[in-house]
Amino acid sequence: MKTVTTDTLPLLIAAVDRFSGYLKREEGLSPATIQQYRADCSRLAHWLAAERPKIGTWADVQEGDLRRYLDRHDPQPARGRRLLSSWRKLWAYLSDVEGVTMQRGPVAIKRKKLKRLQPKYLSPAEVSRLISAVQGRTPEQEKRNRSIIAFLYGTGCRISEVLGLQLKDVEFSGDIPQSIRVLGKGDKERTVYLSPTAQRALQEWLKLKAQESEDGPYVFSYLTGTKRGQPIKPLTIERAVKEAGARAKLPADRCTPHKLRHSHATALMQAGRRLEEVQEILGHESIATTRIYAHLESGRLAAAAASLPDIL
Repeated sequence: MKTVTTDTLPLLIAAVDRFSGYLKREEGLSPATIQQYRADCSRLAHWLAAERPKIGTWADVQEGDLRRYLDRHDPQPARGRRLLSSWRKLWAYLSDVEGVTMQRGPVAIKRKKLKRLQPKYLSPAEVSRLISAVQGRTPEQEKRNRSIIAFLYGTGCRISEVLGLQLKDVEFSGDIPQSIRVLGKGDKERTVYLSPTAQRALQEWLKLKAQESEDGPYVFSYLTGTKRGQPIKPLTIERAVKEAGARAKLPADRCTPHKLRHSHATALMQAGRRLEEVQEILGHESIATTRIYAHLESGRLAAAAASLPDIL
């Protein structure tokens, strides 16, 4: 990339800063989503300042500039769609909130259609093998990792939802946890009722937490050391799932926290639950997102086809 020699970059980045603040204050997006938008727009700003120094503000950026950026970086289809989504969000903010007259820019560029791939998942038996293979450097770490992994599968929640869970969000009936309140994407709250697997995993973990006298606000927190009381880091659990999968000789591309979410939804569909129920449990805003699991209804679809009277 060329050296930036103009004042273009500070102006572009200042607008991205205001955009990020708006997303946090007024749209209530998650930190991860805001970071995604910010990173996509900041990279574009640096490229524009180096390659198109005559551009003064975002209002000067045209469709051709964005097409040249995409041609130069040649992103994969999913990545390209995400870039266009981030840019469209920035364009809408500058136009609607700051009143800037914007070029069509990203709106004029078509997004590539993605292949609708069937979700990769583990069967219940494979999840059981995965959990049995979980290890840790200490007995406490092993119990912690096993509890979190079982809870991820048992609830179908995103890893950010589970690791951000606080004790005040857990509803009990006596000593038995019944449900949790989680904040999903866009700070949308939903209630998730706990399966027997999730109940058992949470009970065992809270028992250990009580023994260690760790009463911080987070459900899954470090029990010892300098991080005591702080929530577990996602990377820690991602690594634990990956390593357990390798020990259990399971496909590596199916051994991630998010694949446990797929596995949960798949098990529900195979148990005959309706697509609308799975949508509510997973917290999908649109049922179109949940429809990737529709192929799992093949048994019922085959039965429906077989019920048609044979007229030949």
